[in-house]
Amino acid sequence: MPGTISVLHVDDEPSFTDLVQEFLERRNEGFAVESSQSVDEGLDRLEQNGLDCVVSDYDMPGKNGIEFLKSVRSKWSELPFILYTGKGSEEVASDAISAGATDYIQKESGADHYTLLSNRIRNAVEHYRAKTTAQRTDERYHNLIDTAPIPILLFDEDGKSVYANEAAVTFLNATSYADLENEPFTHFLHPDDQETATERFQTLMSEEEHAPEIEYQVRTLDGELKRATVSTAYGYYRGEKVAQAMIHY
Repeated sequence: MPGTISVLHVDDEPSFTDLVQEFLERRNEGFAVESSQSVDEGLDRLEQNGLDCVVSDYDMPGKNGIEFLKSVRSKWSELPFILYTGKGSEEVASDAISAGATDYIQKESGADHYTLLSNRIRNAVEHYRAKTTAQRTDERYHNLIDTAPIPILLFDEDGKSVYANEAAVTFLNATSYADLENEPFTHFLHPDDQETATERFQTLMSEEEHAPEIEYQVRTLDGELKRATVSTAYGYYRGEKVAQAMIHY
């Protein structure tokens, strides 16, 4: 359900998983905890259910927590995974970090400790969800630009190209975006137009106001000049502010 944080806790001691489940669900509104007593059972639960976070012991029969982590990372590369263990050592912590653990917590007693655990889970899941949302937004943004019938280029705050759709690649007589990457926007303009374009770019990025259309002599990668009307707007790409140049010809 929206707003719920679903947690898989894997530990071979049922009495301990019951204790953790009781605390997390009783003290934290929106937590839903499932428990497993082995790595294999935990992997089955992950396959069956979409879960937000894994909390796992280290020292378990059959497969330990690091082996479990590696199996999880082979299929779910970004899923929050907290190694929650009574076996505290620098070696275990180092192995956990190397294998891609999100966090590492040593088991302790007391309500404050369980509060720490719940806070670490919540922080990890919120970060994971925010990152996933940003990735999905980028995907939608890419799809929108890539399917646009007009050439569109994106420039970062330094004025360098960070993306161009296929229509722009074709218009600029390039073979792929790699030919255009990191080129300043002035590279694609006749020298007579570069000063005006620079002023408009600076205004766009500082004031975040769309600039009216203007006609430029656009210079392609091989030096051909094409007259075109360019409209610009600010936007965000991969979390960074960009200038969007849309070419009409």
